[in-house]
Amino acid sequence: MNILVLDFESYHDTGYSLKKLTISEYVHDPRFHIHGLAVRWPDGKTEFRTDVSVLLSELQEQFGKDLERTTVAVHHGHFDLCILNRCYGIRPRHFIDTMLLAYHVHGRRDAGGGQSAQLGDLAKLYGLPAKQDLDFMVGVRNPTVQQLAQLTEYARRDVEITAALAERLLPQITRPEIELPILMHSVRSFTERGILVDVAGISPIEAAVRQQTQEMLDKAGVDARSISKNKEFTSLLEAALAKTGRKVPVKMGKNGLIPATARKDPPMQAMVDDDDPAVAALAAARMEKKAEDQKLARLDTLRRIAGATGGHLPPYLVYYGAHTGRFSGGGGWNIQNLGKSGVGAQIRGLLIPRPGHKLVIADLAQIEARLVAWCAGQDELLAAFRDKRDIYSEFASRTFGRTVRKPEDDDPPDVRAQMDSLRAVGKGAVLGLGFGMGGLKFLNTLRAEPKVAGLFDTGDLTPLICRGIVRAFRDSFSAIPRLWADLEEAARASVEGASEQVGPVRFERAGKVTLLWLPSGRALRYPDLRLEDRQRTIRYIDQDGMESEFTPDGPALIYGNDAVIYGGKLAENTAQAIARDILVEAILRLEAAGWPVLFHVHDEVVLEVAAERADAAKAAVARELSQSPAWAPDLPVDSEVKVVERYVK
Repeated sequence: MNILVLDFESYHDTGYSLKKLTISEYVHDPRFHIHGLAVRWPDGKTEFRTDVSVLLSELQEQFGKDLERTTVAVHHGHFDLCILNRCYGIRPRHFIDTMLLAYHVHGRRDAGGGQSAQLGDLAKLYGLPAKQDLDFMVGVRNPTVQQLAQLTEYARRDVEITAALAERLLPQITRPEIELPILMHSVRSFTERGILVDVAGISPIEAAVRQQTQEMLDKAGVDARSISKNKEFTSLLEAALAKTGRKVPVKMGKNGLIPATARKDPPMQAMVDDDDPAVAALAAARMEKKAEDQKLARLDTLRRIAGATGGHLPPYLVYYGAHTGRFSGGGGWNIQNLGKSGVGAQIRGLLIPRPGHKLVIADLAQIEARLVAWCAGQDELLAAFRDKRDIYSEFASRTFGRTVRKPEDDDPPDVRAQMDSLRAVGKGAVLGLGFGMGGLKFLNTLRAEPKVAGLFDTGDLTPLICRGIVRAFRDSFSAIPRLWADLEEAARASVEGASEQVGPVRFERAGKVTLLWLPSGRALRYPDLRLEDRQRTIRYIDQDGMESEFTPDGPALIYGNDAVIYGGKLAENTAQAIARDILVEAILRLEAAGWPVLFHVHDEVVLEVAAERADAAKAAVARELSQSPAWAPDLPVDSEVKVVERYVK
């Protein structure tokens, strides 16, 4: 194999390392120092050199200015290729990253019960020589002869392991003609591209965040310390709840029951809307203070990265960051989870194009709802999408027994608000109920939507109405619930080795892994899919509109590290995976046509183009993101595109 393995070794200490800093901060820091570069040549020769510039010149002489006559292999390309570009101006034409290849083959350890992709763990998995320890180099800027010898042995071992991993992982990549180019694109978004940051806009957002928190604290009559400290807050909450004869809700901790007062605890979230204003104020203040810390930390990190890079944010995209193959964010600043409203939307607005440029933002319209309908063969829903009908308004009209439509500019404010709210319910149903969501979760989802929350006050929405909407969706589009059942049945059969086709996807057992083959030719992996007796409790809204629960009979479908899977979740995995493949192909077509994609988030792409080319870019992006893939020619695909001055949703 014509693979050239590279691995930089650099100075680090207890306070200056990638555990403390983002890559951008680390590499741009004055303390940054390269000890040397380890190389494994295509003929198998390995060496570690401290004369890095000389070594790279030799590599360029043999393989070209950007090493285009070979394939560069690294483990953690965001780091090594960042150094290669920033310090030496080399941008490899072709490269692979064995860490990211491992995500594709085994899944991330924290996504679907996958495997750790640390070099040492992968070496152990594949029975390769053990990775050595680097503790002897902590705080060492000028190594002794003995330390340099140890570092040489360490670095040469790493490139040997990386080469062996490349040899083993590459044959396991499904659809490599697409997957390898998009892997390179995800790394290049960080190492070769970046988006300008409006640094001056950070401080006003920080001030607004602090002010909002203080207002919540003042309303609750507490200070920041008492609301933040678990014991003090629990005492305050206990006293408030006691006035109405209630106790602090609890959950199971490591050593028994503990107060359920974390931000993500459902009882805590519910208390924000408590009938007792004192309890609601305490809960809201607690939630806001906890959120404040995260918001301020994110803003501070953005400021530090921009300060290190000269004002830019290199978008850190993790190839195969999710079980479905979708990308995740990383690198200390996750661009994938900024949120659509509130502070998240304000932070988005800090990302701007360079002077004389504009951002072109596009997403695949209603893609998951289209895909679940396509997989299920729900023809009437597909026809509505194909004909560009307002399916949200149609479903809302049936739900509420009145005409619901998009608000119009000349509508009176009250009519406009009502149409917006009712249509949002239809949108929530069409986009959210295709994957098995029940009435209780649907109710909570609608309550959390600002446009819709007021409908509960007017009586247009109640628990029973939400339950009825779920049933109406399943009755109206009955092929979709059948898809859930068929997918789960096929997955259960695969545990016994059966191979079954469900719509456009196929289940196949390969050793200890169940493969879900997508129509694109890529496979999702469910390691160690099995049936286990598992105590499960499902909460729902009963026929009286009350919250109840039941325990399903029979064994549960489990994979990986105890991840539960079921028909609705399999449908969601399938739709998200296919949507990802459609987006990936569009990105590669745009790149080939000369429209570089700066970064992408879920089903959205972001380009930066010269202002005079914005209209042409908009047309090109709309064309590519509205194109049905060759492997799904009857799937109606559409897109929404806009040209903006800031990154907005």
